[in-house]
Amino acid sequence: MPAGTLGGFETITFPTSKRVLVIAIDSLFAQYPDYRIPDKWKKEDDWKERGYGFLDSRIYYFKTKPEEMYYVSFCGDANDSLQIDTTRTGISIRAIDDSINYRWTKESDISSSEKRRIEKRFQDEIILKLEHYTNSKALVEQ
Repeated sequence: MPAGTLGGFETITFPTSKRVLVIAIDSLFAQYPDYRIPDKWKKEDDWKERGYGFLDSRIYYFKTKPEEMYYVSFCGDANDSLQIDTTRTGISIRAIDDSINYRWTKESDISSSEKRRIEKRFQDEIILKLEHYTNSKALVEQ
């Protein structure tokens, strides 16, 4: 996947600042360390080498079947930029890496049923927890 070709799943917007959402994400990883990339998958975290080091992103690992990782980035803000609108922050899944192919797959290369499964898993396992930590309700934008 060359630089500049990342698409994305739906954008999930939190009615809070990026700083608050980053603290929530850090809390999620602290309380649920199983979502961190395991050593056996560390080589898959090659986004900087692919030219995406400018994106502020996180990778979420799911060890229950199907075992997979989601590459998720903040929307609209580069790694070193100031947030323009501090009242809302969006995130989006950019790619999926599964234990079958061991390669990152974009949303445009995933079936609609698989896309729904991925979005539901992200909602149920990650977004609901982030809503709790931020004391807010996220909105889904298509």
